[in-house]
Amino acid sequence: MEKYLQILTGEGLHNVPVGDGLFVERKSATALRLYSANSFAHHYLLETVGSTVALADALEAACLRAASTNWQNAVVAVSIPTGETVTSIRMTVFS
Repeated sequence: MEKYLQILTGEGLHNVPVGDGLFVERKSATALRLYSANSFAHHYLLETVGSTVALADALEAACLRAASTNWQNAVVAVSIPTGETVTSIRMTVFS
């Protein structure tokens, strides 16, 4: 059974599949990327406002919680740090 990270954005709640794992990369205060261990053909781009390393740490902590839960707990909410915002999530395909 697939597990998901649930991320609250300005557009609402989004579920990102964890698959075999996610890698978090903080590009800047306005962008983070989630790379799927299942496929490097695409990544999830999180557009952010004021993001810090704390948001990347929160995403990694949620991945660890997802990995340690049973199949009945398929959705793990990401705790967005105070003062930081995820405005949107979109999938980007590498060319």
